[in-house]
Order: sequence, then C-alpha cells, then structure tokens
Amino acid sequence: MLKIVDIFYSIQGEGNFSGVPCIFVRLHGCNLDCSFCDEDLHKGAYESKTIDEILEHISQHPSKYVVITGGEPSLNDINEFIDALHVKDYHVAIESNGYKFEHIKNADWITYSPKDWDSLHVEGFNEYKFIVGADSDINKLLHVNQEKPIYIQPENFKDRVNKENADYCIELVKKHPQFKLSVQLHKYLGVE
Repeated sequence: MLKIVDIFYSIQGEGNFSGVPCIFVRLHGCNLDCSFCDEDLHKGAYESKTIDEILEHISQHPSKYVVITGGEPSLNDINEFIDALHVKDYHVAIESNGYKFEHIKNADWITYSPKDWDSLHVEGFNEYKFIVGADSDINKLLHVNQEKPIYIQPENFKDRVNKENADYCIELVKKHPQFKLSVQLHKYLGVE
C-alpha cells in the first residue's frame, strides 16, 4: 500500500522532461519542512492504495510517462511500484531530496533536488535541480563539478512565479553557462 495524496495528468514543467505530458503520482510525507515548499498537499489527507489500484487509475491517461513526487518519494522503498510501472511500459521519473536513493533506484530518471548544499550526493541520480532565490548564497553551486545537468530553478510563490527570483536566475545562468534554467513552466501556463 502506498499513501497517495493525488494522481493527476498534466505536463512536466521542470528539468529534462519539461513540456512532456505526464501522469503525476503525489505521495504523502516528507522528511523536511522547507519554508519555500510550493506543495503543501503532501502534509494533508491521503488514501492508501494498492499498486494495482494506482495502475488502474493511471491507465486512464494516454501518456506513458509517470512522475512520482511528493513530499519525498524515497521515504519508503517504492522499487516494487516502479517495477510494476515498467511491466506496463511506463517511463518512471522521480524527484527526490536525496533522502534514500536506494528506495527509488529502479526509476528511469531521478531528479535530485538537494536542500542542504553543504553535503551533496554525487551518485544515484540523473540531474541536479537547485531551488534558488535572489538572496541565495550560490558560491557552493559554483563548485559542483558534475557531468550531470545542473538546473537552476527560481524559488517561486506557491501559486505563481516570483519575477525577482526568475530574473536573478536568468542572469545567474547567463553568467555561469554550466547551469541550465528550469522555470516551472506549469506556473507560467497556469496548469496543475
């Protein structure tokens, strides 16, 4: 059984798969309490669902891309769920703060969005995503030496874009071209 907050169909608005129609599976719970978190649903009500119930729900949508998000998906070992999605030919992407990569290791794509920039993982994921505001100390990010894509995403308001942070991140990426900009496209378009 998995604690499901929401299952919905939209477009991916962030990172490598930005613009791709995806089925989002939002899991309950997180090991952190970030002040800038733009998704409070993971703290509220949830339904416990079996893998078969989840597969039935997502099969109603035409996309073969599933994004597992939260909260923090790696709080529990969900590799069995990921394997069940693979059996049905789904591509599985996960966003994680890096709590336990071994709990999500079977995913096709893992976005690592660390909140503690002092102790970064270097293995177990496919791309970095750093949430950056105009007041962020980005010096630590300048020393990240990876072959993996490094996305800079403006810290936004819960329901809309923060223009000051977006402008700051645009200039940051232009000054440091080892970074890529990720803008939460869904917030610009006004979709879930």
